[in-house]
Amino acid sequence: MKSFRGSALLSGLCLLFVTATAWGGPSRSFSFRLPGEPETLDWNKAHTTIETNLLVNLMEGLLTFDEKMRVAPALAQSWEVSADGRTYTFHLRPGVKWSDGVPLRAQDFVASWKRLLSPLTAASYAYLLFDVEGAEFYNKGALTDFNQVGVRAVDDQTFRVKLLRPVAHWLYIPTFWVTFPIREELIDKYGSAWEKPGKMVTVGPYTLSSYDLDSKLVLKANPLYWGKRGNVEEIVARIVKDDSTALNLYETSKLDFLTHLSTVDLQRLSGRKDFRVFPYLKTGYLGFALNNYPVANVHLRRAVAQAIDKGQISRILHAGHAQAGSFVPPGVLGHDPGLGLRFDPVAARRELKLAGLDPSRPLQLELLLPNWDLELTLGQFVQEQLKKNLGLTVVLQPFDHKTFRSNLDLHAYAVFAGSWAADFPDPDNFLSVFLSGAGNNRSTWKNEKYDELVLGARDAMNLEFRKRSYREAQQLLLEREVVLVPLYYESNLGLVKPVVQGLHLNPLNYLYLKDLVLSP
Repeated sequence: MKSFRGSALLSGLCLLFVTATAWGGPSRSFSFRLPGEPETLDWNKAHTTIETNLLVNLMEGLLTFDEKMRVAPALAQSWEVSADGRTYTFHLRPGVKWSDGVPLRAQDFVASWKRLLSPLTAASYAYLLFDVEGAEFYNKGALTDFNQVGVRAVDDQTFRVKLLRPVAHWLYIPTFWVTFPIREELIDKYGSAWEKPGKMVTVGPYTLSSYDLDSKLVLKANPLYWGKRGNVEEIVARIVKDDSTALNLYETSKLDFLTHLSTVDLQRLSGRKDFRVFPYLKTGYLGFALNNYPVANVHLRRAVAQAIDKGQISRILHAGHAQAGSFVPPGVLGHDPGLGLRFDPVAARRELKLAGLDPSRPLQLELLLPNWDLELTLGQFVQEQLKKNLGLTVVLQPFDHKTFRSNLDLHAYAVFAGSWAADFPDPDNFLSVFLSGAGNNRSTWKNEKYDELVLGARDAMNLEFRKRSYREAQQLLLEREVVLVPLYYESNLGLVKPVVQGLHLNPLNYLYLKDLVLSP
């Protein structure tokens, strides 16, 4: 709040009274950093972590996570699962309205899931619904009548889903943003402009007030939100691509919360009282687009994997980042530190020979990566390791977030710096990324045995069977086929102003702000 002097004091006190919230304090503005431009605010299409902390505050789904990462009610106040584990019936919370006053209906979920699965939407996450009856066939165009897909609005307050078979993790799916409801009539009316300020309607705690490209997004409190909020009436998400600029904004109180700290800054900031370490289910890796020369050769991929000394990664990245073995991170079923190829430069050079490459004629690899500090630091480390241990020349190709994602989708480079952060805390969320039909599979790799293992574990209720299946699937992915090289497990490291209370950043990187309270 600004301070007022002289005759302005009375009006200031009046303003303080008018903006008081239910908790008894003045309303406030909260600002945080986005390290890049959002690709989209269309939650059916969104697929990067940049959009996450916007969408989970603009919208809600049927279910959510509580502070202990248990599934909890959100727009659905209750649900039942049939005895055979195939039918889920959700009962919507009564009285919920969109930000324009229109009541929420079960049909809004049907419309969303239909749009998510439509081939015309080309949604990266459509495959998340493939366990629903008819969903995969509809997505692939083999089925044109959506009425044959196992999604129904029984009435305005009841939404029902029928699966092909029981799925162990399926209750996590309705927590994820791609399944959030939509207003079909507004998308029909506005076309692609429906996600713009003034046209977007939301059902979450905040609405989209303004969006200045490459600068900031402003969210305002939704007066029709069904739940409770703290005292934050305005959220400013500042797009700040440079780490040092972002830190300066935090130090001058223009940001209240900051993540994506540079590795250099971490060394001096990690001891401060406002420094926070949040758990994060995320794995960073070196990926291969297998259709590209020269990484189509498995011996070359194996050589690269064995030529990188991952034991140095904790030292290089500092503060909470740890070297990775399995693709599935610690804290999730299927994590196994014994998986993955070990650092062995002698074996790496042997694999390079088996690849038919002449060490006397050094090969040049181009490495695609986003131009963020962590990835650039790792890129330079990989560059040094492959030069030292294999004689390979690695040329870094850093791009801004949007350009990086475009090149990734186009498979424009043979090697890329990738990462996967959990959308829900189950190994299927990690390993289904590399299924043959997955929209997020940027490797172009397809393997029937791998698909069989991952899909077979999906409907198994026996934990030991699931563990064995995931171990075998990862052996195939990481050791025999070497589709990727896990490098590190990431922690969410940030700075939080002392005035901030009730900030929840869960292991999925969901920054829930509805409970946020800023003290005077």
